Order: sequence, then structure tokens, then C-alpha cells
Amino acid sequence: SQRQHHNQLSHRSFLFATSEDNDDNSEKQQQKKKPKVIIFDLDGCLWRPEMYELVWFSGGKGAPFSPGPDGTLLTCGNEPVYLLGDVRSVMKDLYCNHEKWGGDGDDDRIMVGISSRTDEPTWARELLQKFEIETDDGDGNTFALQDVFESGPIEIAKDSKVEHFKRISKFCGDMPMEDMLFFDNERGNCREIAKLGVTVAYVPDGVTASMWEVALEAFPSVNGDVIGLDIYGYDTLDGASRFY
Repeated sequence: SQRQHHNQLSHRSFLFATSEDNDDNSEKQQQKKKPKVIIFDLDGCLWRPEMYELVWFSGGKGAPFSPGPDGTLLTCGNEPVYLLGDVRSVMKDLYCNHEKWGGDGDDDRIMVGISSRTDEPTWARELLQKFEIETDDGDGNTFALQDVFESGPIEIAKDSKVEHFKRISKFCGDMPMEDMLFFDNERGNCREIAKLGVTVAYVPDGVTASMWEVALEAFPSVNGDVIGLDIYGYDTLDGASRFY
């Protein structure tokens, strides 16, 4: 097929790329524009089950949460809440990779924040406090999920996400929407925020490494299209990753 032929040509071109080509690609990667603010939804984007599911389908048994097996947290009804996709590796990248994202006190440090309309804000905040992620120092040290968002804008409120982003922009010194990247698992939220000029990635299965890379590569995308939904004609992460 034409697609197979194209893939073969691309593979062949890659195999026979010169060192100069590789140097050029490396330089382009370093020069690639990065978002100044990265915002994540919570329920269904970073973890599952969503808080409304605990309210309606688990008899309202949520907090207090306690450590469970394999990095999960257990509700008071002994139901596991787990981080989705590659959330751990993405958060580790944002928190630990100071060369890429800036360190504490750096003027150019990327701000990482939250936009969530969760049904149980108190439960969500407890999960942020209690989910632990290992650093990459090899000593078994950990940081809390909430540490990633320590200096960023936090919007956990029931009003619209458009209002969230207006406040996020103000919090960040009237940051232009075009400098922001947003991850959400709900199509309606994605389309609504993309219209503001924010680069938006649709992550119905949570944030995975593939969609993380796709979104960073596509940034900035400010024409109102949603990465993984409109831009590539797919509405699944599998489809978006196949594009690349």
C-alpha cells in the first residue's frame, strides 16, 4: 500500500541519515518551542476511578485513602485508585528534569497546574498528597504528586473550564493562552479550551508517554483543533501514536 511504501521510505531514510542530519535534528529539538504553562485535568486524566464513580457506584466510600499494592491508594471501602497510563514517568520528568523544565527559583521554569471539576475536591486533594512517585536518583527517594504542582495554578472548582483558564492566565501574570498546554479526557472540555487558543491534547485513556510526546511535538497548535481528536483524525491514543 502507499502507507506501507511511505513507511518503508521513511525507515530507509532514517537508516541512512548522516551524522549531520542527526546533529540538525538534535539542534531543532533544543530550539523547539516549549509551553510556559502545562495544565492537567485530574479524574480520568491522571487517575481512575473518577470521584463521581466512588460517590455513585461505590457507596460514597472514598477518603480516607491508604497505601495499597503496586503504588495504588485504597479507599475506605478497600477499592484501589490508580494512576493512569504513564502519569508517573511524565510527572517524574516534570519534577526531576531541571535541565529541560527549569529548577526551583528559575525565572524560566515551566509552571504546572490543574484544571478539574471533580465532584469531590477534598478527596482529590488527598490523592494529590498521598500518591508517591520515585525519583530517578536510584536511592528510593520519592516525591508527592502534589509537589509537581506546588508553584503552579490550581483550579479545582465546579464552574466552567473556560473560567478556570481565565484565572490561570491571571495567576500566571496574564499569560497568553497560546503559551499553555492542556491535557483532558473529555471531548467537550478539550474543544472548549482549544477555542481559547490553548494547545489541547485529548487523552481518553489518561496521559501516556506517546500522547505526551505527540502533544509536545505539536505545540503550539492554536487554530482550535484538538490533538488526538481533530488534528490527526483519531479519537484514541492508539490512533494518535500510530500517526507517529
